[in-house]
Amino acid sequence: MKKIKPVLWNICFFFIILTPNVAYFLFGKNVDAANYENRNMAVKPVISPENYENFSEEYENYFNDSLPFRNQMIEFHNSIDYYLFQQSSSKKVAIGSDGWLFYCDDEDSNPLEQSLGYWNFTEGQLEKIADNLTSTQRVLESLGIEFVLFIPPNKETIYMEFLPDYYTVQNKVTSVEQLVAYLQEHTSIRVVYPKADLLAAKAKYPDVLFYHKLDTHWNMAGAYIGAVSLANELGVKMPPFHAVNLEKKLSSGGDLANMLNISIKDGNVDYGISGINGLITECKTWDFNTEFLYYTAGADKRNLFVWRDSFSSALAPTLATQFENSKFVHYGSFQQQQLFDFQPDIFVGEVVERKLNRLEDFRVTYISSGVTETKHTKDISVTTAINGKYPKYVSIEKKENASTATEQIQTITELADTLIQVPKEETGVISIYIYKDGLGKEMIEEVNIPY
Repeated sequence: MKKIKPVLWNICFFFIILTPNVAYFLFGKNVDAANYENRNMAVKPVISPENYENFSEEYENYFNDSLPFRNQMIEFHNSIDYYLFQQSSSKKVAIGSDGWLFYCDDEDSNPLEQSLGYWNFTEGQLEKIADNLTSTQRVLESLGIEFVLFIPPNKETIYMEFLPDYYTVQNKVTSVEQLVAYLQEHTSIRVVYPKADLLAAKAKYPDVLFYHKLDTHWNMAGAYIGAVSLANELGVKMPPFHAVNLEKKLSSGGDLANMLNISIKDGNVDYGISGINGLITECKTWDFNTEFLYYTAGADKRNLFVWRDSFSSALAPTLATQFENSKFVHYGSFQQQQLFDFQPDIFVGEVVERKLNRLEDFRVTYISSGVTETKHTKDISVTTAINGKYPKYVSIEKKENASTATEQIQTITELADTLIQVPKEETGVISIYIYKDGLGKEMIEEVNIPY
């Protein structure tokens, strides 16, 4: 009997070890094995002389990423953390009160801290954004195109009362308020930041949620409030919120819940919205990574072009009801030739509060430029960015860092591709001035290229 017990223990041990593998082999096709992590899973390595020393580590990474029922085990573990201990299994997600999740990724501006004033823009950042937007405005207005900057607020800005208690307000003036005030003082940029409208709607309709609890984005109700604010700026009257029809929809997931690898039954609230107007809106193209294209017969005849991020996924279906032709292009696939090919009457730059840093690199321009080094020279290239469709006039100056004098490289002539060569060891700035006509009376754009 004493000899049988160890055998039974061994059988039980191997049964426990092998059962998940056998079950996964038989039923694995029906088990969720999708990748919900913001990284690529390790692939099975093949041993070779090149990876001999690292093979064991690579295989261990592959083994850990390929464990049977991996997602289910992670979800079980994370659910215990969430439901029993109210702890987050991700550094990117903070657990608030009443079922609210919030985004706090330090590598993505940390919108939770941003909304509490933990950081502000530097003077240099404000100047750069203002310069980019002013130049964009000049270029667009020279072509008869309206320009409006639209900033959807962070979820953390609108539902601050549900933030974890250990977060407190650090500065009453947040980065977005700082930027809006700076643009109002130093530029003529039209800015729509619908924070006040969303807070007013939230107070007036306490039974309606305007952002997802389990996601970083606003829902269709919040997007509708934003659309009304933007439409007002564009001279379009949309029905007030109480006049449209809401159909409540519940779901159990969202991008924040996915980061925790859990589902929370009916934790998310969204709405179907109808009764905006009596027109039929046709979605011709819907590709999140590229563009949304809509047609609404009988709506405003002006063509609307929106440079967008993910917040336009909910904004587009409602705003598109107000314009006959509208196009929403994702910032990651945007090429400004798309803008000019569409021939818009209105250009909206839509960027969510947490992504305002993106404006440091955004600019609609008549030219593109680059600096490359050869063996003996630096080559500064100036090329037309609109395929020469809209002829303008340009003058070019050069200022060496070692000199106080400015050299005229090119007097006012029609914009064309240009190559400027300087000695490799030389440093300085090439200044390019673009004018509306050959007389140089009205400057549209100034571009400075350090080399």
